[in-house]
Amino acid sequence: MEVLGLVLLVIVSAVTFLSLLAALGLLLPDPVERARQKLEANLVRSFLVGLVNLIFALALVGGLGTLINLFPVRTGFSLAGFLTLLVVLVAGTFIVLSIFGLLVLSTFLGLKIDPNQTNFWTPVRGGLLLVLAGLTPYLGWFVFTPFAICTGLGATILTLFRRKPANRPEEKAVR
Repeated sequence: MEVLGLVLLVIVSAVTFLSLLAALGLLLPDPVERARQKLEANLVRSFLVGLVNLIFALALVGGLGTLINLFPVRTGFSLAGFLTLLVVLVAGTFIVLSIFGLLVLSTFLGLKIDPNQTNFWTPVRGGLLLVLAGLTPYLGWFVFTPFAICTGLGATILTLFRRKPANRPEEKAVR
């Protein structure tokens, strides 16, 4: 009976994840397209930026979690309560950025599958591919899923913190 519950949990989680990707893809088409272009242009850079930021976030959350245990919990304002709020904010931010990154990666993969798809089906097909690849025992769990999360997170961060092109005087003179 426990195995049936686990299988049902995986199926329901996959369906709700695909629904989330489709809904976010329809709600945020322009940011997704900008991030997808960044991902397509710089796949390795996106992975490395995502990996560095994910390691930093995990170290920050782990360090703050360790600090929480050093301070006594009191009623009213306490340093432990403030640090707990900070941990929740940092972890929540990186979870949201990672979900958006997985949306970008699923859109990227969906366009590779069929470039003529609509905005609804593109992230769904790519997301289905991500989910099924992530469910592959061992290789999918420990290699593909972290790679996908880091790559999507990196593309999102590169898009959010992109450099604006500098206005160079020599370019204006040529025009």
